[in-house]
Amino acid sequence: MFYIYTKRIVVIFCFFLFSSSLFSHGTIIVENVEHGEGEIDLKIYIDKKSFLEEDQAFETIRKKATKGETIIPLIKTHEGNLAIVVYHDENGDGKLNTGLFWRPKEGFAFSNNYVPKGPPSFKKALISLEHNVPHKIKLNY
Repeated sequence: MFYIYTKRIVVIFCFFLFSSSLFSHGTIIVENVEHGEGEIDLKIYIDKKSFLEEDQAFETIRKKATKGETIIPLIKTHEGNLAIVVYHDENGDGKLNTGLFWRPKEGFAFSNNYVPKGPPSFKKALISLEHNVPHKIKLNY
């Protein structure tokens, strides 16, 4: 009898453990994606010091681009103040391609739908992410 109850508890525990990994802590909806070629690269920064230092991003996610909008579930980030940087890696080379005066040749965006007029500012891209509340960011091409 004890064996049957123990087995049920283990099965229930495993179910909840597995199902909880299917749900993200938050969702970013990247809007205005021009086409489905390449990938959407999203980076989350939690402090001014690491902002735009790609190797110091708190969370990095790459997902296949889908025309119109690409939905990106967050894995590590729950909530709080943070800045998000997104770009559409259209040719899949793993970097944001730029032209004259470092003007982006691929779609890009910052959280707060902030469009910089010079060097990007962590403070202007800062948002407060709430648990299970999707946040929309619109790409600029």
